[in-house]
Amino acid sequence: MAKRNNYKQHQVIGGWKLDSRLGKGGNGEVWRAHKNEDVGAIKLLKNIRENIYKRFKYEIHAITKNSDIDGIVRIKEYDLPADTTRTVPWFVMPVGKRFSEWREEKDALAVVSEMLLVAKTIDQLHSRNYYHRDIKPANILYIDDRLCLADFGLVKYPGRDDVTERGKDVGPKFTMAPEMRRYAHEANGEFADVYSFAKTLWIGVTGDFKCFDGQYNIFSAVSLNNYCHGLYTKSLNDLLTDCTDHTPEKRPKMAEVVKRLEEWVKINEDFHEKNLTEWFDLQNKLFPAGAPDSVTWTNLADIITIFNEIANVRSLNHMFLPGGGGNTLIGADYANEEGFISLKISEKVYDILKPSKLTYESFGVDPQWNYFRLEAESIDPTGIYGDRQPIFPYEELVEIEPSTYIERYHWDENEYNGEELPPESHLVCRYFEGAFVIFSTRSIYNRVSATYDGRHNKMSEKEFRKYIKRSALHHKTAA
Repeated sequence: MAKRNNYKQHQVIGGWKLDSRLGKGGNGEVWRAHKNEDVGAIKLLKNIRENIYKRFKYEIHAITKNSDIDGIVRIKEYDLPADTTRTVPWFVMPVGKRFSEWREEKDALAVVSEMLLVAKTIDQLHSRNYYHRDIKPANILYIDDRLCLADFGLVKYPGRDDVTERGKDVGPKFTMAPEMRRYAHEANGEFADVYSFAKTLWIGVTGDFKCFDGQYNIFSAVSLNNYCHGLYTKSLNDLLTDCTDHTPEKRPKMAEVVKRLEEWVKINEDFHEKNLTEWFDLQNKLFPAGAPDSVTWTNLADIITIFNEIANVRSLNHMFLPGGGGNTLIGADYANEEGFISLKISEKVYDILKPSKLTYESFGVDPQWNYFRLEAESIDPTGIYGDRQPIFPYEELVEIEPSTYIERYHWDENEYNGEELPPESHLVCRYFEGAFVIFSTRSIYNRVSATYDGRHNKMSEKEFRKYIKRSALHHKTAA
C-alpha cells in the first residue's frame, strides 16, 4: 500500500519551512521554502510507491552526476531515507522563474538564442548517455540569468532499472514524441529528446503552450513565419521539420541541432549574411531544380507573383529606379489602368507602369550578383499637367478613385475642390518607360553608391548583363 503525504504551509521538513506551493503533479509537489536566510524550492513525494521512489532517486543521481554541466538545475540538499514510512524523501533546488514568465515580451531571436543554451546542455547530457525524456516548458526554469533544465523524474541512463510499465506512455503530452506514446519502455530517449526540444522551442517562439500535433509544417497555420517578422526563417523551419519527423532515426542528433541553431542565430545577428542567404533561398524557391542563366516572364499574373515573392521579406530587396535612386519593394498588384501593375513602396505610395517583361539573370558565381530586371512599355502622359514637360520619366499624381488622377500638390495640401482627399486616395509615380532592377539589399551592387545614378536604364538588357557578369567575375577573382 502506497503512503500518501499531505503537506501544509509552515510545515518543517529537513529544517526547511514550507512557505507556499509552487506546483504539483500526480506524484509530488514543489514548495517555496526557507531555512534560516536561505530560500529554495523543495520537491517532495506525495505518493510514495516503490517505482515512484526509484524515479526520485534516479532524478537526484542524474542531477548530481551532471552538476558540472551548465544549465542543469542545482541541488542544494537532499535526503533519501531508507524508511519512507517515518521520513519524507526530499531535495531542495534554487527557486527559478517559470518559462512562461521568462518568455513574455521576448522576440523570436532572443528566445532561440537562449534555447540554444538549453540545446547545448541536452547535447552534453546525451554525450554521457543521459536522456531527459520530459522536455517541456514546465521543466525549464530561468535561474542565475539563464534557462536551466529541471525535473529529471523520467531520466534514463545506463545501469538504471527501467521502471516504465509496458503500454504506458512517458513524457509531456503536448511535446511528447510519438514513439513515447506507443512504446516508451524501448523507445530511443535521444531522438525523443530532440523531438520534445523542437516543440518546446516552437512554444517559446510562438507563446502557444498547447503546441501543434504531429510533424511541423511550414505551409500550415503553425509556421514560424507568422511569428518571426523581419528574420530569416528557412533554416529554422527546416530544422523543426527534421526534428519532428515521425520516424525517430530520421531526426538529427542534438549535436547537429546545436550547430544548426548556432548558424541560424549568427545569420540573424548579422544582417548582411542574413540578407544574402534570403536572396539565395528566394532563388531556390523560384527555381528548385537550379537557377537558369536567364528566364523571362511576360504574363502580368506571373510578374506580380514574382514581385510579391521578392517583397515577402522587406529587408531582402532594393529596387533601382529608371531615373536614379531606389527604394524597397513591399508588394505588387494589378493597377486600375488596364495592363498596368502597381509596385507598392509604402502604404500610400505606388509606382505604376505597363510592364513588357520581367527577366531574371544569373551568373553561377555568387547569388548576390543575380538580379531581376523589369522593362516598362512606353505610354503617353495622362495630360493632367497639360503642356508642361516632366523632368523625370514619370509623372507624380494623386489617384483619388480608380484611374482618376489629379495633380501632386493636392497630396501635399490634402485638399481637392475644397474638401479633404478621400481616405482611399494614394500617391502614384506613373512611369512612361524605363527599366527597374532589383538586387539583394546587401549585394555589392547595392552598397556602391555610384550605382544609384540609374546606369542600368542607360544600358540595354544585354549590355547590363555583360556589365554585371564582368563585375561578378572580377570580384570572384579578387576574392
